[in-house]
Amino acid sequence: MRIVVLGAGGVFGQNLAMYLKLLDYEVMGIGRSNVKPAPYSLGFEWDYRTYHLVFQFEEAWGAIQGFKPDVIVSFAAHAGLVPQSWIYPHEFYQTNLLLPGKIAQRLECRYIHIGSSEVYGSNNFPVDEKAPIRCSSPYAVSKAAADLHLMTLKDERITILRPSNCYCPGQSLHRVIPRAIHAAITGRKMPLQGNPSKSYMHADDLSAAIELLIRKPKSGVFNVGSPSPVSIHKIVEEVASQFGKTTNEIAEVTEGLPNEDQCFWINSEKIMRL
Repeated sequence: MRIVVLGAGGVFGQNLAMYLKLLDYEVMGIGRSNVKPAPYSLGFEWDYRTYHLVFQFEEAWGAIQGFKPDVIVSFAAHAGLVPQSWIYPHEFYQTNLLLPGKIAQRLECRYIHIGSSEVYGSNNFPVDEKAPIRCSSPYAVSKAAADLHLMTLKDERITILRPSNCYCPGQSLHRVIPRAIHAAITGRKMPLQGNPSKSYMHADDLSAAIELLIRKPKSGVFNVGSPSPVSIHKIVEEVASQFGKTTNEIAEVTEGLPNEDQCFWINSEKIMRL
């Protein structure tokens, strides 16, 4: 089976590509920039092509058609730091809403769209796929709008996957786990804003969920995440302990952001039943 991974320059797209190649899928990736240096990539050889999907869509789509995929999996999104979406909301809408719409319009195969659990907003219990959309940032709005557009198409070839936060080797240093590791190694304290709780899972678990949906095609929306959330302070504390340090030795605790979501918690029972 032939799989195209969009947004493949990021570590989660790379993790999926590596996961699928080990299972003997044929995989081609498209990303907007060259493969990053070893500390910020998984460092394996594969069919990776550089196109900026927003500004070089026709060229990228030509490459996709030439590969003749059975499934397109799209991580392609403007993620960045959520606070940036308040400053440059148009950039998030351009990529996160308009691009999935263009992809769906050209579809000749199945499409697995990687959404976000942030569309549910903050909850103190695990929410399933029927929970209301309660966005609290332009980033979340852009992801929710794409989901809603794809859902209105009622195309049985389209699946929307909403994962919790993921981690794996190669993540950028603005993510909490690599930043905490960097602080523990260098002695340069990291800012620790607020204490929200989030569900975390390894990227291998996300890749396994995607591969399951490739093998067992289902349309609609699926959550995938760990069964319970953990606080950011707890994560930093755990990283610090691995280096024989305390949280206070590697982090400076500061106030959280205004209107920050306090708990992302999703129910993944639906995908577990496949």
